Amino acid sequence: MLPLLYALGAYLWLVNLMPLAAGDTYYSVYLLCALVGMLCLISWQPAALRKGEACWILAAASLFSGAVVLANYDLFSPFSALENMFHLVCTLFGGVWVGGAILLWMYQKLPASGKTDGRRHSIRVFFMSFCSIAAIQLGYLLFVRYPGVLTTDSETTISQLMGQQPYDNTMPFWHTVTVKVFVDLGIALLGDINAGVAMFHGAQILFLSACFGFALMTLYQRGVPGLVLMGMYGLYALLPYNIAYSVTLWKDIPFAGAVLLFTTALYRWLAGLGRKRVTGIILVLGGLGMCLWRTNGWYAFAVTLAVLTLLLGKKQKKLLLILLAVLLFTWVLLNPVLDVLGVKEGNLVEAFAVPFQQIARVVANQRPMTQEQQVLLGQIFDLEKMARLYDPLTVDPVKFETFRYDQVDYIRQHLGQYLKVYIQLGLLYPGDYLKAWVEETKGYWNAGYRFWIYTSGVAGDSFGITAAYGEGLFASLYAAWFRYFEKLDIFQPLVSIGLHVWGLIACVLVNFLKKRQEAFLGIPVLVLVIGLWLGTPVYAEFRYAYPLFLTMPLIGCATAFAPQKNKVSPLP
Repeated sequence: MLPLLYALGAYLWLVNLMPLAAGDTYYSVYLLCALVGMLCLISWQPAALRKGEACWILAAASLFSGAVVLANYDLFSPFSALENMFHLVCTLFGGVWVGGAILLWMYQKLPASGKTDGRRHSIRVFFMSFCSIAAIQLGYLLFVRYPGVLTTDSETTISQLMGQQPYDNTMPFWHTVTVKVFVDLGIALLGDINAGVAMFHGAQILFLSACFGFALMTLYQRGVPGLVLMGMYGLYALLPYNIAYSVTLWKDIPFAGAVLLFTTALYRWLAGLGRKRVTGIILVLGGLGMCLWRTNGWYAFAVTLAVLTLLLGKKQKKLLLILLAVLLFTWVLLNPVLDVLGVKEGNLVEAFAVPFQQIARVVANQRPMTQEQQVLLGQIFDLEKMARLYDPLTVDPVKFETFRYDQVDYIRQHLGQYLKVYIQLGLLYPGDYLKAWVEETKGYWNAGYRFWIYTSGVAGDSFGITAAYGEGLFASLYAAWFRYFEKLDIFQPLVSIGLHVWGLIACVLVNFLKKRQEAFLGIPVLVLVIGLWLGTPVYAEFRYAYPLFLTMPLIGCATAFAPQKNKVSPLP
């Protein structure tokens, strides 16, 4: 009876979502979730759950189902129609069945036992992974995309390090300094800006390859089966976005590598792998990159330290002291040191992407406002232009075309009044606020959307940087693989931000319910994801979620496997 009931729920779920197959949503992700749920149910065995555990699983499954419905609210509009209400109830019911089946199976079956016997040559795994991945990426740099890929963001970074515009922490200063070290080295050695850019990309490739090799070596030491380990290697080495990003000058790329490095070192520390001194050094290096190469990284690091302190207390005193030292040291570098160097603060507007979108939707829908509200908003926005240019999927038109940048100081001086207006409009028009938030953030908590992932070319030639892109055999092979990957729907789950977010939340929840220390591994990237829910400028920008894609192979395997002799690493 139970399998039939589940099959009915999953069927209704997929049928009601079927119209999405013709749109830009990754319907294949919904299909995958339903099939995995069915497989989980087939191997599921009835077992008693404590009340608290059952409540957490039901709550998570309900959130999953609700997120799918909320992201696709147009399918059920108007909600007052009886037919739409029926479809809504069926979809919610089916989503709870799908999410609940997967979570129950994970809770009951994981972690599986891994084998560590005979695995005594872990350093070989590191070097083989490092060298082969670096070769693939260096080949792409030298034979296909020399000296690399630069966009408008990259152009800003180059402009600052070349002294053509003052340093600004909107493009993180310490990332710009890192780029400058290698660009200056390349220019000094070869006398060419192109060589300097290529030098940085070469260093970035070696760094990312080392991070990937370190993670794979750790999984090998923790007993992850060989076939699974080969699959994880394939994700790091062969996925087009990893190859393309390795030669792209964005702060997001080394930052994501630093998050993976930090998470892997934290895993090793908690699991007691390797020498503590070496692990501690790598933990510090990963933490420095995480805190300095993106502003939100510092906050994610701080939250991780707070959670570890709360749940581990004195049991990991040395670890907590190391992390506290990194946090304080980087705070000094990000605040007093930048003040002394005269580096301007980041753009205040960047922090208000979602509130700006919510206000813009109210304006675009021509909702009534008081004279006082109109005057206050008109001080910082061109409201007429805002109503015309509002794009529900990105704040960029509002931010770049309607915001009056000469009034930033005015916002700071009247922040309380603007907060009051924001709350007032939200209370008057909650539907507009909710829809604006959904459209602006849905790419980070729904199945996924067809949106550009990587690019090519060199933005701007004012610095003498020119693309010398190859067109030979190597270029053809890389291009063929990239096209094949982009066209086939079977690969959509590998680029679905929402699916990876669901997987992350499931892993963190299951590990916490089972009182495993592996739960801590997901905290840094989970905080980064929540930050996107609160302030992303674009609804599905892949590079913003890149740390999630680099850490999920590690977090997923850590959740799924544990050595036989140490199957559970208990929380206090």
